[in-house]
Amino acid sequence: MSAYPQFRAATPRVTRMEMADLYVGDGTTVVQLDALPCETWIQNLRALVSQCPELAGAKVEVEGSWVHFIGVRKAVGPVAPRLLEVIAAAGEMAYAPDAVLPSVFTSAADVAIQ
Repeated sequence: MSAYPQFRAATPRVTRMEMADLYVGDGTTVVQLDALPCETWIQNLRALVSQCPELAGAKVEVEGSWVHFIGVRKAVGPVAPRLLEVIAAAGEMAYAPDAVLPSVFTSAADVAIQ
């Protein structure tokens, strides 16, 4: 814990990410942020995770500057880049909540068509 006061941020940055398999069978990813996320950011993150097909079934818990993604399945494919995209999109949505969802949810087939 730092002696300096921590402020809430709408666009916290990732400082560390760790992935592990738990004994109960769920995969979990823990992300440390450089600031405490604001409530809007947390709500945006939860909404984006629930809508992302690669992260289906994942549960998000936020404790201070730590974000826990519980139930992340690594068998689906590379999860870390997708989590970073979702975290960045949550920050973008904090400034434009009525905007169209960011391109986080475009699949590889959609990109190939364009």
